[in-house]
Amino acid sequence: MQPSEARPDSSLPTRIASSLIGVLVLFGVIWEGRIFLFLALVFILVLGSLELRHMLRNKGIELNMAFLIGGGLVMLLFSLPQLHDIYPGVPWREIALGLVLIGAFSSELIVGANIQRFAYSLMAFLYLPWTLGFFLLLRHSPDGTVGLWILALPLISSFANDIGGYFVGRYLGRRKLAPTISPGKTVEGSIGGILTSFLLLFLFTTIVRSAYPESPFALFRPVEIFIVNLVLSFAAQLGDLTESMLKRFCGVKDSGHFLPGHGGLLDRLDSHLFTVPLTYYLLTIFI
Repeated sequence: MQPSEARPDSSLPTRIASSLIGVLVLFGVIWEGRIFLFLALVFILVLGSLELRHMLRNKGIELNMAFLIGGGLVMLLFSLPQLHDIYPGVPWREIALGLVLIGAFSSELIVGANIQRFAYSLMAFLYLPWTLGFFLLLRHSPDGTVGLWILALPLISSFANDIGGYFVGRYLGRRKLAPTISPGKTVEGSIGGILTSFLLLFLFTTIVRSAYPESPFALFRPVEIFIVNLVLSFAAQLGDLTESMLKRFCGVKDSGHFLPGHGGLLDRLDSHLFTVPLTYYLLTIFI
């Protein structure tokens, strides 16, 4: 069985242009860090929550937006590095999560218990607001300088998986990876994304290791890079398939229309919502 001939993608120039603009804006925000990153995450929180509400409304499901956005702001505030610097060792995010959940349960009891709304709102909260705080934590771990390059690690992995998976899958793909969830994904594209990610991560960690010999990157030999790449690539593709599953459940093609040629904000953020928290856990446990 031969791979099918790929047809020209008329939206490719638009996709490339919007991707370049998005990467430049993202790089500027991450470079500045702290207040700029916090404000950007607040914007993502609000727009992403609106996209989730729009999608789930197609199934007649309402979300508790006060829980999502208000609880998300609490999670972001309790993830600020200043708070962790002043009171080190205090599990601020766990405290915030407990307060938000108590508030959400109390709200449902007051306004009238709607178990379906609460269940889907809780799922949406864990999917988006809860994960966004890890961007702040990772950006300043172990400090503001090295943290910049550590946060770049999962972002590069996600972007590389997207790019490698798209082109390899488009021109060489023939075996479906998850046909009932995302018919466009192929096994060949998945492998292409993993290999592309490994090559870029190897180049990236080599450069950073030479610039910051005392950083955690000094521990990365090729075998460790390959293992980290496999873990992050799996997380990136799992995040992509998870959002595809959500869109298929809601009966929509895209989560929104935020980025020309790419769809909504969640369509571009899906893999990062898995790779960034996982990178933080790996950093905390092993380094």
